[in-house]
Amino acid sequence: MNARSHAIFPRVNRAGWIDTLRVMTRVIVPTVAKGTIIRRQTMERLAERQSLHIRAVKEMQRLKDKYGPSPLLLPIPFRPQLLILDPADLATVLRSSPEPFAAATAEKHAALAHFEPENVLISSTARRAELRPAHEHALATADRLHPYSIHFKRIVDAEFLQLISGIGSNRPNELDWLGFSQAWLRVVRRVVLGERARNDVTLTETLNELRERANWPFTARVDRRKLALFHQQLAGYLGEPDKHSLVGRLPTSDQIAWEDQVAQWLFAFDAAGIAVMRTLALLASHASYWAPAVEEAMGGRLDRPFTRSCLLEALRLWPATPAILRHVTTEIRSADRIVPSGAGVVIFAPFFHRNPALLYANRMEPSIWGENDALPDAGLVPFSAGPVICPAHNLVPTIASLAVGTVLSESGLALIDPVLPVDNLPGTLDHFAIRLRLSARRREK
Repeated sequence: MNARSHAIFPRVNRAGWIDTLRVMTRVIVPTVAKGTIIRRQTMERLAERQSLHIRAVKEMQRLKDKYGPSPLLLPIPFRPQLLILDPADLATVLRSSPEPFAAATAEKHAALAHFEPENVLISSTARRAELRPAHEHALATADRLHPYSIHFKRIVDAEFLQLISGIGSNRPNELDWLGFSQAWLRVVRRVVLGERARNDVTLTETLNELRERANWPFTARVDRRKLALFHQQLAGYLGEPDKHSLVGRLPTSDQIAWEDQVAQWLFAFDAAGIAVMRTLALLASHASYWAPAVEEAMGGRLDRPFTRSCLLEALRLWPATPAILRHVTTEIRSADRIVPSGAGVVIFAPFFHRNPALLYANRMEPSIWGENDALPDAGLVPFSAGPVICPAHNLVPTIASLAVGTVLSESGLALIDPVLPVDNLPGTLDHFAIRLRLSARRREK
């Protein structure tokens, strides 16, 4: 490992203090302010209006122009950070996880300790080796379609058909985030925990309260009473698991805190719902992509590659995880510079996803994905990549594309708010503000 770490980066540059401060104020702080664990509505609105992500991308490009494409060491006291500026180095870092680039960073520990303190994401390498296979089995990581996909489609259809049929009580024929998210969370609870959890809004509220505290890592104390309450709420579903739920695929073991593993699934599906809403907004704005998506939805197949690619585009344009973090486990030597063990590594996804060198940087282009859900050599990693890729990188697009398909098969869509210029899509799309007008779909007799 040491020999490899010596040669992992041919060169590492060091940023000056002023540039380090600019990265903190123009890239890191705005990203954290939006909410890394649960989105803050006010900050989402501000980020969209002030184009904060576009400014951050421009700042990153300025650094690359000034220092070159090699990783840039930010000399932050007590916690230096290595900023990745080139897709080749991004691919190297992700392919070389968890050693020497571990996913269990101090920042993740401080945040996730609030609601999933023994989760695989913040486990040691040895513990990760025990936990990861259970996640991969339950989520069917290696399978494009989950074994329960037919059952999951029934859940998605039931919840979204009910949503569509009920629209009109407040704003006639309009779908907004509030209505969408309620239906989505019912889907998530049924998929993850089973039928008994469908209306367990209290469990979701408890988790969200813990996530709000997790938005303040290193500052807010862990609410251990609420965490214990959350574990108690989950215990009933874990003790008698629904055989067609994700928890029903977990092995029996008293040595593993299953509550902390399942909490991550519930948390991560929240971001998937945001991506679905943004995908609907994109399709409503792109007539050329709308038609094949509708055709695919009407075809009824479980695997929907075009819709899946549209979802990946929503995640490329507006990443669910803007900053992918790692930390260095072994000292790295590069020319005359040393990256110390314990240094952080920051991959700012929007910088790569909106790379000005890409002809499609600021527009929708589903064709780039093919059968892939990650293109690390191009810097496009909606679900990360490498050995610690999100274990739900197949499951989430399946359920999300089914949700998109149910809406499209039943309704025509028009985007009311916001206006999306298709040739220059904004750096932030505030999902809280999306409003779609639905119209009944004519069916051939």
